[in-house]
Amino acid sequence: MKDNKSSISRRKFLGSVGCGVAGTVVATTMIGCAKASESEASSISMPDSGHISQTMLKLAKDIYPHEMLENKYYQKIVDDLAKQEKKLIGEGIAMLDQLSIEKLGQPFLNVGYEPDRIRVLRSIEDNPFFIKVRTALMFGIYDNKDLFHLFGYQGSSWEKGGYIDRGLNELDWLND
Repeated sequence: MKDNKSSISRRKFLGSVGCGVAGTVVATTMIGCAKASESEASSISMPDSGHISQTMLKLAKDIYPHEMLENKYYQKIVDDLAKQEKKLIGEGIAMLDQLSIEKLGQPFLNVGYEPDRIRVLRSIEDNPFFIKVRTALMFGIYDNKDLFHLFGYQGSSWEKGGYIDRGLNELDWLND
């Protein structure tokens, strides 16, 4: 009889992860089509580009915190997004700062205590701005071949016959 330490099999684990990723992509695509109301946008003043860049970096590291990733990886993703979605990002950072000031008395960038920043982020997690940033970060980090090695991912396996003979037995974090 096989002694299992965990009740989840590799097949179930991989299946549930695949469903989760697919669900996230579908949900963020549908929600990302929604637009912020004009009345909200007109009451918020746009921050300068330096403030946007620094706030976006802090925001990125709060959404996907990985100590092994250097700031340059986060910064490239958020800078590219800020160039593509100037209005959405500018208005989003202004809204984030406004909420942070209301809740914590200071702009998001100045909040030093991470749990306080997370509390502010949770209040906007359904907002198109947050969804756009989170989605860009998800693909920018986890679909970046230059970062695969940092996460222990060897890349696509099907071209090489799969993982059966190429590292399947090296899994030390998943029980049999």
